[in-house]
Amino acid sequence: MPNWGWLIVVLILVDAAVLTAWLLNRRAGPKSTEIYGTFVDTLDLESRDRIERLVADHKNIHAIKVLRDRTGVGLADAKAAIDAVARGEWVPTAGLDSVPPPAGWAELEPALRALKSDGQSVEAVKLLRDRTGMNLREAKQAVDRL
Repeated sequence: MPNWGWLIVVLILVDAAVLTAWLLNRRAGPKSTEIYGTFVDTLDLESRDRIERLVADHKNIHAIKVLRDRTGVGLADAKAAIDAVARGEWVPTAGLDSVPPPAGWAELEPALRALKSDGQSVEAVKLLRDRTGMNLREAKQAVDRL
């Protein structure tokens, strides 16, 4: 067989390997953590609670509709996210009991409560962000829950 013949055989084998990998990846579908991780932060707590209740009542179609209405995500992604909620993989509410407190919370909490009671919520948020590295939204939510 001439040299160019071997080149064609190698190219066919590489193409077959790439096609097989693509098909296997496509068949596996999107991972649930990849799906809901992109839009879970855009949901307000009321929507998260509503989705939780609907899933608990086995009304997954209604939960998918709520999720799609609130986030604009596609049908397949919404279904995969709701299936993840049903399996217990997604913790949709961000209450103090469902999210572990940040490191050093026990030392910070009295100071944060004092600042908040004095009407200095902004200072409490700044302190929390400086000490824990939280983003602004997380820190504000944590101070609001105090």
